[in-house]
Amino acid sequence: MKKTLIALTLIASFCTEAFASAATHTPSKEGHKETAIGLGTGAIIGGVVGGPIGAFVGAFAGGLIGESKVADNKIAEQERAITIMKEKTNDYQHVLNHNNMLEQQVEVLANQNEQLTQAQINNLLAMTVQFKTGSSVIASHFALQLDQLVALLNNQPQLALDLSGFADQRGDEQANLLLSKARVDAVQSYLIKHGVSHKRLSTQAFGEQQTLASSNTVEDNFFDRRVTLTTRSINPVNGQTASN
Repeated sequence: MKKTLIALTLIASFCTEAFASAATHTPSKEGHKETAIGLGTGAIIGGVVGGPIGAFVGAFAGGLIGESKVADNKIAEQERAITIMKEKTNDYQHVLNHNNMLEQQVEVLANQNEQLTQAQINNLLAMTVQFKTGSSVIASHFALQLDQLVALLNNQPQLALDLSGFADQRGDEQANLLLSKARVDAVQSYLIKHGVSHKRLSTQAFGEQQTLASSNTVEDNFFDRRVTLTTRSINPVNGQTASN
């Protein structure tokens, strides 16, 4: 009976200290709680079975069991954190892969756009304005092309233009020469009106000379009623030009 009372006293002492410690250390309250429960349970069982010595041994073993459970809980929490981190890493990698794919698509589109732009520039720099028979009026669709050419010249200040006017074989030769001059003057005036300096433009009229038509037909003559535009580079040092 005396041994039992001593064991119970020891048990009460273990439990009181353990639970007091668990109550005062809030940062790891759950861990202290598990340890306290282990100490108390082990002490009770050890005290009942083996007396005071059993209470000591049981409390020690119970404390180890409680701390082991705390360690298991921490490991489980770390494993959950690692799992969440892996999921976030996978999501981040997916976003990176998607962004890389978009960057490649943008690069392809940029290259295609650059090629298209260069083709348009080449067409504008070698354009020809066609006219109706006996007319020097610029048709609306050619005016749109000249507008694009003006925008290009504004971005390429090193370029100048040589304008050459022509007429077909029909009619008087002198009249055709005057008509070709009127056509080249019309194109020059249009460009100057829309912002191109006259210093960047030179004109020449050829009349019915340098004909392209192999015969005097309506279809062939159409290509002779024209003004051609040829680019040349302006020398920034002395203002001279070089033909392209």
